[in-house]
Amino acid sequence: MQEYSKGKPISDVKAIGDSNITGTYITFQPDPTIFTELEYKYETLAARFRELAYLNAGLELTLIDERKPENGGFKHETFYSQGGLKEFVKFLDEARTKLVDEPIHVKGEEDGVEVEVAMQYNTGYTENIYSFVNNINTREGGTHVAGFRRAINREFTNYGKSNDFFKKIKIEISGEDFREGLTAVVSVKVPEPQFKGQTKGELGNAEVTGIVSRLVGNMIKTYLEENVKEAKK
Repeated sequence: MQEYSKGKPISDVKAIGDSNITGTYITFQPDPTIFTELEYKYETLAARFRELAYLNAGLELTLIDERKPENGGFKHETFYSQGGLKEFVKFLDEARTKLVDEPIHVKGEEDGVEVEVAMQYNTGYTENIYSFVNNINTREGGTHVAGFRRAINREFTNYGKSNDFFKKIKIEISGEDFREGLTAVVSVKVPEPQFKGQTKGELGNAEVTGIVSRLVGNMIKTYLEENVKEAKK
């Protein structure tokens, strides 16, 4: 992986004195005594670069594979997203039938914790929540996901009851009902994250639950009040 300046690796550019070239050149390879798989897979790196571009709106990342030339050049791809998480949710949901035109977007900060969420409903029944902490994919969720789910359950329940949407329903509505057909990306930036396990797959900071719940809940409440047509859907 290299940073490029005008199409050339920084290591190949010689400069004496003042220069407008900046950046860091890092070379690394897997330790065969630790890893069983030593080959870098382009598709895996591309998926991660795409993910990072969505998580950091405005950041441009270029992936170039110099191992084998193709058609007189090297296989390469540039990843960039201006819309960030909203575009991420659209990408994840592109094969599904959406219920609203634009994803609901939440962005805020409390006590040094930055929270950003994008969510969209589709006609399916599966819950798809993707969560990240400091750009790390927390596949097992954690306190930030718990806070998000708490906000969803609370605000949709309150809105439904206040508008008599559940009047004729003979069963008790649960939080899972509000997450059917939901695709969401929950991203938080935590100054001192506490992860459970060595793989950093789950966030353990207890205070993050309340922060995410409050910020997301306030935004959902406002959205439902201002978008009655979408709220009824």
